[in-house]
Amino acid sequence: MTPLISVLVPLPPSPAAALAALEAIAGLPEAPAHEVLLLVDAGGTLDDLLARVAGDVEVVRVDHRTGLAGAIAAGTARAAAPTVGLVRDAAHVTPGWLAALHHALDADPALAVATAVTAEDPGGTSPVAALALACRREALGRAVAAGVLAARGRIADDLVLPALCVALAADGRVEPVPRAVVQRVGGRTAAAAARGAWKYGAAPELTVVIPTLDAAGDRLRACVRALQQHTDAPHEIVVVDNGSPPQGFTAPVNAGLRAGRGTYLVVCNDDVEVLPGWWPPLRARLTVGSGGEIPPAEVVFPMTVDGAMREDFAAWCFALHRGTLDRHGVAPGEFLDPGLKVWYQDTDLLARLRAAGVPPVLVRESRIRHGLSETVGTADPSLRAWIDAQIARDRAAFEARHGSSVPGAAR
Repeated sequence: MTPLISVLVPLPPSPAAALAALEAIAGLPEAPAHEVLLLVDAGGTLDDLLARVAGDVEVVRVDHRTGLAGAIAAGTARAAAPTVGLVRDAAHVTPGWLAALHHALDADPALAVATAVTAEDPGGTSPVAALALACRREALGRAVAAGVLAARGRIADDLVLPALCVALAADGRVEPVPRAVVQRVGGRTAAAAARGAWKYGAAPELTVVIPTLDAAGDRLRACVRALQQHTDAPHEIVVVDNGSPPQGFTAPVNAGLRAGRGTYLVVCNDDVEVLPGWWPPLRARLTVGSGGEIPPAEVVFPMTVDGAMREDFAAWCFALHRGTLDRHGVAPGEFLDPGLKVWYQDTDLLARLRAAGVPPVLVRESRIRHGLSETVGTADPSLRAWIDAQIARDRAAFEARHGSSVPGAAR
């Protein structure tokens, strides 16, 4: 029987995890007619396991160095059905998920991508973060041929399905299918279930603004991956590509803050890695004072735990309530001083907040790692010269306003 849907299943290298994925797939009913393509590392670590399913599925061997992006590209080339289903190795499928996705696409030509939901998020509030999806093979093939999965280097595995959703959205809607349920291996914390009450498209609780000089770089990918893994609150991530010529630090941060929709906002360098449990302590200090005896803080920042603990305020990661933008910005839409382009904007903010009687507050329960000065490090001599010259100009401008010493600011 000609298959109606080709199911691409990347197998994790662990035999135990791969066996669990195979057991879930083995429970698929005959309808809709389907084929299963297992995307397997060519290194042969799963050969004993694969011998047990020989003949029932097709095995596509791929170089593990190409990641999930390369595996999906190889699987797409081998798929025979008009519809393709993709399943992340972080998901266990449940009965009926495949039929629900296939029916949604078959019934609605304007639907480009049908995504599965999870028990933690039954409304599918963030379809681009889905663990499983279905789309039309022809459209997926065009996306692969256009280099969506290979543009500017390998795409981190966590970002592959979101990248495909964004690309395929050019052909139609991307929507969740509530009857297509998958289970997240290991699950998320219980707090993630609260996101089900948040409607996709509504303003999230949190906006994270990340300025970057390299929107496809490994540093940014690691930063975003940590945020996605360790943030249970409804959130959006606004990446501001500094572009060329460079705009410094202040301009992209202010642009990202203007674009953000969250009740709370976090500015985060692309060389920062948030650690588990980072957000609730910051939110709590912005919401209520310690023991309810002092007012909420205007600006808070986490503990940096690389090597020696860093307790001084710096702009590589800090959080604020939306109301703080209006109360303590230098001008409408300009929270950081646009006259300080690369350096000293955090020290200027510290001085302004101190003068207002609301200095930034360190929240020790929230922890991050930070690659010191990586965001201004560059091998480009012309860019390095521009940065050095701008730092000198920023220093002169800062000292003209505040003098040569403002204690408590990290440099």
